[in-house]
Amino acid sequence: MSDRPTDGFARPAEDDLDIAFGPDTASVPVRTTRQRVRRSALVGLGVVLTVGVIAVVLITIVGSVQNGVGGVFPRPQAALDRFDAAAQEVDGVDRVTGGKPDKTSFASYDVSSTIAVSPTLSDGERVRVVDALSAAADEASGNGVRVFAIADLGSLEVGVSADRAITEKRLRLAGTLDAIGGVTGVRCDWGDGDRSDEPADLVVTVETPGTGDVLVAIVDKAKQATRAEFPGATVRSGRPTP
Repeated sequence: MSDRPTDGFARPAEDDLDIAFGPDTASVPVRTTRQRVRRSALVGLGVVLTVGVIAVVLITIVGSVQNGVGGVFPRPQAALDRFDAAAQEVDGVDRVTGGKPDKTSFASYDVSSTIAVSPTLSDGERVRVVDALSAAADEASGNGVRVFAIADLGSLEVGVSADRAITEKRLRLAGTLDAIGGVTGVRCDWGDGDRSDEPADLVVTVETPGTGDVLVAIVDKAKQATRAEFPGATVRSGRPTP
């Protein structure tokens, strides 16, 4: 009697290895060269596509951090543009020169502009202009971006920040120092260091043609007046700008 099944369905012929050593050792069909090449091509294509997707995602993330998206990441250039536009509308402002954003950490930036203000303004008008610029800086700051400016008032140059009280204080100090005999100009900001409203970070430069004992006396007066308002501030002298 035959050992083949009689259930009416044809069964494939048994593999020689299957017969000799059991069903788990049946031989595996060998792929043709064309099949191997096609499989390798598909795997390679898949790898390339995966790498491409990862690269696009990384570029998008980096670009988002640099340029800002959806109010989540910093947008330094947009903040600077908003401030410059608002500053240009302030009465008494002659010219606005925007700077370049400075990256202070992974997702934080400082931006700054130079604001040329009419040198013929009265003391009260200067306060009004500086207050308006400080308000514009406050409005444009946020989402990891701090907005600053240098208000060029002719003989005075004053650092402007989003802190109105500190900005006004710098302006008053600059006026006080400008009134010292022999002083021809005053710069009152953060110098070449990090932009800051901290008293010890203030850098004051008094311009004077004075030399010798005259220069020493001028600098001493400037230090006394400055450190009474900004403890730890740096005071230095410079020759008048041509």
